[in-house]
Amino acid sequence: MKRISLVLFVFVFLAVNLHGGGGGFSYQVDFTSRFIFRGIDILSNNNPAIQPSITYTFGDSGFSLNAWSSFALSERDRCKYLDEIDLTLTYAFNTPEKYLLEVGFTNYGYWFSKAHRFKDMTTQEFFVKAGLPKVLFSPTLVAYYDINQGDGLYLQLSGVHTVALDKKINLDLSAKLGYNAGWCIPEGAKKGFSALTIGATAPFKAGKITLCPFINYTFVFLDAINLNDEFWFGVSVIF
Repeated sequence: MKRISLVLFVFVFLAVNLHGGGGGFSYQVDFTSRFIFRGIDILSNNNPAIQPSITYTFGDSGFSLNAWSSFALSERDRCKYLDEIDLTLTYAFNTPEKYLLEVGFTNYGYWFSKAHRFKDMTTQEFFVKAGLPKVLFSPTLVAYYDINQGDGLYLQLSGVHTVALDKKINLDLSAKLGYNAGWCIPEGAKKGFSALTIGATAPFKAGKITLCPFINYTFVFLDAINLNDEFWFGVSVIF
């Protein structure tokens, strides 16, 4: 699996660069009061995190490569082993504006564990995303399939609605409903709708950056994922 991941990223990186067409970087840093992922409290005990990411878009090729990371901001003696760096390769199909279709691959990595072994401390996931960005609520459906540690299928249906607060600030209201068909749950555990997250963010410009304060609340439906509902908040800084 390690060889597959490395070969895939290197091959696409070289192929797209040789193809030409230019490209560009974008940057984002999130400060969040909790690290909630698909209903799971990754750090537990209400620990905050900083989550920087960088994305390179390969011109008009449709390919983009993202490096995303998360670092706990408290209880470092325990949480430092849960620091994470993920790599995601995405291909966006050239479709009419009213359609969205993407495929991709993510390598999740806990590179700072006490006894790191690639097979045990990383996991790999393929995904397919389809959406209707021009339709009311911009519905989007994503199917994720983990082929290693998570070993299962996870579906997520999301939507967003924008409300104009004034000429410069909009309020984006969002909802994400997850269906767990076997991802990261013990064999024999209940499958089904696992989490519903509702959120709000209000992006605004501050010079050359965009600030996006956000709040989220997750209703958890599967005990195998989490025993508690989760509330968290923070701010995203986009460069």
